[in-house]
Amino acid sequence: MGMRHQPFRICGIALFILCTTACRPSGTQQSTSMSPRVEHLILNAKHGDGSSMYQLGRCYELGDGVEQDMTVAVEWYTKAAGKGLDQAALELGNLFHLGEKVEHDPSRAFKWFRRAAELGNTQGMLNTGVAYATGEGVEQNDQLAMEWYLLAAEKEDIYAMHNIGWMYANGEGVEADQTIAAEWMRKSARFHYTPAQDWLAERGLDW
Repeated sequence: MGMRHQPFRICGIALFILCTTACRPSGTQQSTSMSPRVEHLILNAKHGDGSSMYQLGRCYELGDGVEQDMTVAVEWYTKAAGKGLDQAALELGNLFHLGEKVEHDPSRAFKWFRRAAELGNTQGMLNTGVAYATGEGVEQNDQLAMEWYLLAAEKEDIYAMHNIGWMYANGEGVEADQTIAAEWMRKSARFHYTPAQDWLAERGLDW
């Protein structure tokens, strides 16, 4: 039957590889002392380099090249987001949404997802839409959910396409329209998204 809205999407392995390449000393698992690489990143960050600030956040989060410290990680991510790095804002949203490494805080998660979205991050747009649709961390608002889903869909986000289709199918924030719903589900299904394919198959529709 599918889900009402496909859930928050969290950043994946590519960022983990980026950080471990930048921060982890060769042949070590976790460092309790600061590596020369981290010292260099700190120097660059103090001179205002946003990318270095972001990488430092990852290093402190993972304990790569430096002792793990989530308070410091959040500080560096926040500084990087202040420099306009959408990925840093997204990472903060992920952390506060998951609540595994920092205290779970839906309101702060929404704040940072929306900031990432405003900076043009597709995943931030999707997650902002999900927050509005579900009322997690913000007052529930289907119209705003649809607006953010549409922005994400313009960037070919398959989850947003599915969620738009679901909203048209069920009249959430828009007038119910099964034809438009199927059009959006097809867009998602053509990117091989299984829930959209299942929705169409259940209705005997091709994609």
